[in-house]
Amino acid sequence: MRSLGRAWQRVRRAVSLSGNSGDNLVWSLDWSRKTETRWRATDEIVDCFRFADGYVTTVQYPSRDVTWQLTPGYVPLASALLMARLYVEYGLTPQTDPEGRPFIGETEHGPLQVFEEIPPEEVQYVYLDGIRTLEEFPEFVTVDESLEHVFDRMIPARSQTS
Repeated sequence: MRSLGRAWQRVRRAVSLSGNSGDNLVWSLDWSRKTETRWRATDEIVDCFRFADGYVTTVQYPSRDVTWQLTPGYVPLASALLMARLYVEYGLTPQTDPEGRPFIGETEHGPLQVFEEIPPEEVQYVYLDGIRTLEEFPEFVTVDESLEHVFDRMIPARSQTS
């Protein structure tokens, strides 16, 4: 099992040296509306949309008629956008702990999925479901003007009380 972990670590390092998201896709913001936003790359689509009391992020492969959910149910907007950004930037799908909370691992080399009980290098676990603002994003995730615009457009209006 340890040798498998070392092999996985070498693969991750080689991939991170050759580009950021395992498959080197070029993503673009397709559109952003008050209730939904879409990013697209070749044959992949990432959607973030309002659902019930929160937001959901999905990944679609239109040519294969496949859609799957990145978020474990609905989460705050910033959490849903963080999971979208992790997928777009790094090709990472959050894992879920026994309580159903989404997380990823973080090493000195960046974010990763952890598939071993004892990882080959030191890992900090970053939980993704309690993020409420872009300022709370981990440092390895890019927060640019485009993402700020998406967040500002999608965030529900706060009621004013006097």
